[in-house]
Amino acid sequence: MDSVRIEPVADEASGGGIPYKPKWKWSPEFHFELLIGLPIGLYTAFVAQCFWNWFAAPALRLPEISFLRMLGLWWMIALLIRSSAEGEMRALVCLMGITSLSVPPEKATELKELADPNPLYELMLGLWQIIRNTATLALGFGLHLLIS
Repeated sequence: MDSVRIEPVADEASGGGIPYKPKWKWSPEFHFELLIGLPIGLYTAFVAQCFWNWFAAPALRLPEISFLRMLGLWWMIALLIRSSAEGEMRALVCLMGITSLSVPPEKATELKELADPNPLYELMLGLWQIIRNTATLALGFGLHLLIS
């Protein structure tokens, strides 16, 4: 079974003072999340702000919300959802490990391809999120005009 290991390396900048200090590098997945995920998240917070100001504020007699406040709420909700999803991800990794032990060697490469992240797939999911948000925003705006 393949496992991910991070092995500490000597840090040249420290002059050899701490020989086993881990050296961390930014992964390509993080760059992808930053370049694609952040704009999608900002746009999603904008859509949520519009819906709040169009529907929730008048219906519940609450004040309208600013973009930055909605962005903070959106990030808080995402943080809470993500922390509960991490347990599911650990279970999925465990299941993949068990599955890899029971797969015949000739099928192991196919299983590895399924487990590896595909940047094109992630990009398509991001584009789909933008399309969904835009359609929701357009429908919500139409409903807002109808109600007003």
